[in-house]
Amino acid sequence: MRKGYSRTAEGVALARALQQRLSASDRILDDPYAAAFLQKPILQLAANGRLSAWMLSGILDVWHPGSQESAAIRARLADDLAREMSADGLKQLALLGAGFDSMALRIKSALGGVTVFEVDHPDTQAAKRKVMSRLGTPDNVRFVAVDFERDDFVRGLEWAGFDSTGLSLVVWMGVTYYLTAEAIARSMTQIASISAGGSRLTFDYILKEVVDGRSRNTAALRAARQVASLGEPWISGFEPEEVSGYLSAFGFKVLEDYSPEALRQRYHTRSFRTLDYVRIVICERT
Repeated sequence: MRKGYSRTAEGVALARALQQRLSASDRILDDPYAAAFLQKPILQLAANGRLSAWMLSGILDVWHPGSQESAAIRARLADDLAREMSADGLKQLALLGAGFDSMALRIKSALGGVTVFEVDHPDTQAAKRKVMSRLGTPDNVRFVAVDFERDDFVRGLEWAGFDSTGLSLVVWMGVTYYLTAEAIARSMTQIASISAGGSRLTFDYILKEVVDGRSRNTAALRAARQVASLGEPWISGFEPEEVSGYLSAFGFKVLEDYSPEALRQRYHTRSFRTLDYVRIVICERT
């Protein structure tokens, strides 16, 4: 049972914070708020210092190569999608497993007419809300505390004012890895139930061969052991060829299933490493 906030959520926030050490032209993501969500004072200190951030980034590149770029890319892709849909009448944005993501602050101007629902575990959300209150929580943000393995997050969303008849975007990044297959299927059913036609879902997934240990990618298997040592093991994955059929059973059509190479090309990060065993899907409710 989890005790306290998610350590992986803090790790992702750290990766976004370290983007700020790069020049504006070299950043994948501009997130000046990320460092504020770091719970450990030593991480805040390191992330906010030019030399210390450079050293910490180098250590992370050795410990988990590609993780910093991948964390930035998935946040940037979600930002871009939200901006695009906001221009086309988006009414609601649901961040499932919001962690310490700062999208509501990063692209606040683009979300002026959109209600943002942040859904996550009560412990992680409690830590986040303290930071948000200091930074200034936007008026359009609604917090929904749930345990995805046990709770009905749809009920929580509806209680918070989510309207299933309105155009919506569901962002589900960095979550499926940690759920059982049963919990993922249940969540997909729930997401479909609140998604009007034309609404979109974006999520990322780890290759199944990494989760079950069949992969020959030693870096991926080492990363799996590392996250397990933090008490948050990867337990579910997919293979790319099964994703379209899987999602169609829930009423979603795949628009994109980005490979790591496609993501590098989109964000011009050929000189950097990304996690070559993680893909990002964008799908639409039919």
